[in-house]
Amino acid sequence: MKRIAIIFLLLFLAPTAVGAAAAEATASAEMATSAGTLSIEAVTKQDITERTSAVKGRLEGYLDEKEIGKLSWLNFLQQAIRQAVDKGVSANTIVLVLLFPLVAGLIAAARHLIGLTGFGIFVPAMLSVAFVATGIKVGIIMFAVVFLGASLARKVTERLKLQYLPRMALMMWLVSAAVLVVLLGAVNINLGSLSAVSIFPILILMLLSENFIEVQTGKSRHEAVQVMIQTLVMAIIGAVILKTNWVQKLVLLNPEISLLVMALLDIYVGRYTGLRALEMWKFRKIIK
Repeated sequence: MKRIAIIFLLLFLAPTAVGAAAAEATASAEMATSAGTLSIEAVTKQDITERTSAVKGRLEGYLDEKEIGKLSWLNFLQQAIRQAVDKGVSANTIVLVLLFPLVAGLIAAARHLIGLTGFGIFVPAMLSVAFVATGIKVGIIMFAVVFLGASLARKVTERLKLQYLPRMALMMWLVSAAVLVVLLGAVNINLGSLSAVSIFPILILMLLSENFIEVQTGKSRHEAVQVMIQTLVMAIIGAVILKTNWVQKLVLLNPEISLLVMALLDIYVGRYTGLRALEMWKFRKIIK
């Protein structure tokens, strides 16, 4: 009888204990989900590439602060920008369009005045936009994942001896798999900033993987690493410029002057024929 009573007692208490454990686990999961959601929302609010981010309201506030007066050749772009924003065009988009020539001009200056090589002008500029969308820290992580995935894909496809387009398609498959693993892993370890990355910067990084592979094919390992580092440095500098509040305010409130200065900078850099800064350092003994 004692054994029977003990068995019934255990059967009675077991559902209660299991229910309590399940309730505790559910509460913990809800807390983790809430924390992850808040983290993702915090990242999204700081993204200037998003039309609904908090940055949009700040930029529109800059427009409201300045009175531009009557239409003239000195403020015709300001008038057009205000009219476009009033009719629904995102101020974020306008600022990015105005700042992109500045980033491109600075990349060109880094090549011709300083001596940094990198992947031309398109790749660092696009990486800058991607880093703005993801955040610099997360962007560097994704950049490393794509670069390592592309390097691994290159070694795998070399042994298969495929034609160019099927080989590139297989490389893209491997890079996509690597990015997917990182995103799924980020969710499981509560890295909200990494799991909040939108498809736009991911696609930019994945499409640039072809460039990463080409530089490894045409250059030595040391040269390829140097090009990658210099590209990354220029992209980070460009992202910092794109995210700087006073720069955004300057180009938004003075678009005519900003575009004119950018054009003059491009012309000056294009006409420069002297030694670059790194060349001066390299040949400093000869110059002396």
